[in-house]
Amino acid sequence: MTRPNRPLRIARPSGMRERLVAVFMLGLALFNPPLLAVFGKGGTVGGLPVLFLYLFVAWIGLIVLLAAIIEGHGEEGTEKPDDLVPRDGGDG
Repeated sequence: MTRPNRPLRIARPSGMRERLVAVFMLGLALFNPPLLAVFGKGGTVGGLPVLFLYLFVAWIGLIVLLAAIIEGHGEEGTEKPDDLVPRDGGDG
């Protein structure tokens, strides 16, 4: 079976990798011990320790950011690949 001679398609860079690295770096900063020490001084909000609230809010924020990045990336790649479209317009 021979493969038809078609030009190679190069995907446009989506920037998803850079966004994921940025979220990773943000996570490193948010859970860095010096920043955790700021919230670990004591005190409560609504009867819950501030550090406890900070950890869960930061964690949920990272999950939401990751979900937004991944879901947004899925919408960009909705076009039909050339391999599925016949070139001559016939039945294939």
